[in-house]
Amino acid sequence: MSSLAGRITGHRPARTRRGWVHAVAALIFAAAAFAVGPGVVWGDTVQYIRIAHELQGASPDEAWETAYLEFCENPSLPYAGTVENCLTTTMAGHGPIIGYIDRNPQYQEIFSPRIGYPLLALPLMNLLGDRTGLWIIAVLSTAISGLLIVRLARVGGLSVLASTVAQAAFYLLPVSLPHGIALLAEAPTLLSSLVMAIGLAHVLKGARRRGVLLMTAGLALVFFFKYSSTMLLCVSFLALCLALLLFKEYRRRPPLRAAAVISALFAAASVLINSLLGLPGLQHSLQDTFTDHFRFPPVDDPLQRLLALEGEFAMSFLAALPANAGYLALFIAAVVGMVLAKRRGLLPLAGWAATGLSVYGVLSIVGHPVYSQSDRLGSSLWVGVAVGLGFLALLLQRRFQRAAGPTDPLPAGGRAPQE
Repeated sequence: MSSLAGRITGHRPARTRRGWVHAVAALIFAAAAFAVGPGVVWGDTVQYIRIAHELQGASPDEAWETAYLEFCENPSLPYAGTVENCLTTTMAGHGPIIGYIDRNPQYQEIFSPRIGYPLLALPLMNLLGDRTGLWIIAVLSTAISGLLIVRLARVGGLSVLASTVAQAAFYLLPVSLPHGIALLAEAPTLLSSLVMAIGLAHVLKGARRRGVLLMTAGLALVFFFKYSSTMLLCVSFLALCLALLLFKEYRRRPPLRAAAVISALFAAASVLINSLLGLPGLQHSLQDTFTDHFRFPPVDDPLQRLLALEGEFAMSFLAALPANAGYLALFIAAVVGMVLAKRRGLLPLAGWAATGLSVYGVLSIVGHPVYSQSDRLGSSLWVGVAVGLGFLALLLQRRFQRAAGPTDPLPAGGRAPQE
């Protein structure tokens, strides 16, 4: 029934009747996050607070002192000393937890271009305080990301019920709790990445113009919030498209070939833009890892050390699997949902778009294989898991519908109502 017909007859369209469920889920998530309150201040958060105050004209020393004070009052690691002692020693460059690396010029280069998060939060920071302002932006970004998950799932072929399952899973998985509400740029960056993924889904569905526009908008937003993610995101989407080309039933589909070409062009554009702007790249990131944030001289063999670190990470990952059995079970369930949906013809090309963000999560860990940080760096892995669980829910929904059989007569016109 069309919207016009619905207004004439007094019936609301199914999309309007059911869409409120997703909005309620987002509000429940936001309310739960607000009930918990702001979290701790991380080392990266210090950089964002510093950038925010410098954007408002504060001197570097004033900006650093304000940022360090916020950390000392809400440290991310236990500290037994007083706030005054923490602030004094940190400002002197030999603080108990941070302070000895933050003002290294090479380390600041990684963060200084990331103006999006602090700039967006500035009005709230001025009104409610630095910590609260940054936190509200993170919570709202994650709540909106859940709505974007619904859109991504719907474009990918999920029903209203299955997309609601995907949204709920997204809010409950580590991508949202705790990482999506942390005082970091992860939340607005993920929101931007989801805009890109929705664009890719449209390209895979054949809506090339709309898809390219969304991918461009998403990429621009990622540059705004976290420029270092742009190239890896585009490479992840390209890797997904190339993997899908291995399937015979997908290989000849023009939308997939178009998506592969577009992803390759976006990857090249991100490399070019980063180079033209002189932004730190992979080598800079590797040196940051192996010099303890540039405390020590540069290493001559960062790639070899990276390979060695990959092995150490793999051992730590395997050793920790029993302790993460619940998350492993959810991951397996999501994979089963995707595989069965594909076998039964319920997984269109567009339904794979969310997997691109999972690939991004894996590649982020591969590029920075430090186990203590892998939960945060690889958190976007759970985007594909959430959608995979949605496909599993779709399979179960179809099974129950077949078992129940038709219960209501078809409406006038002989067509079943659309979900």
